[in-house]
Amino acid sequence: MDQLDGPAEAWLADYRRRIEEIRVRAERAREELAGLSATASSTDGAVTATVGRDGALSGLAFGPAAEGLPRARLAELVLATAGEAGAEVAARVAAVVRPLTAGS
Repeated sequence: MDQLDGPAEAWLADYRRRIEEIRVRAERAREELAGLSATASSTDGAVTATVGRDGALSGLAFGPAAEGLPRARLAELVLATAGEAGAEVAARVAAVVRPLTAGS
């Protein structure tokens, strides 16, 4: 039985080290995700949209170019701009989470 103590203890120490590394990486990812958002603007500056890490619209602003736009066009710009911000935030979330899920 004494022969197993050395290897078993080494295995357990290595296991604990790996668990601690995972915990540290997860905490770092949680902190990065906490304030994650993305902002996009339409090319004409009429619409600026901000989307949070959960994909929800958290900010919307209209520039001077929005004044002369028909409502239907303005609505299209809001959706498109929010979609761009959403795609950007999704890519950022994936980049943060990727190291935690690699190999799973």
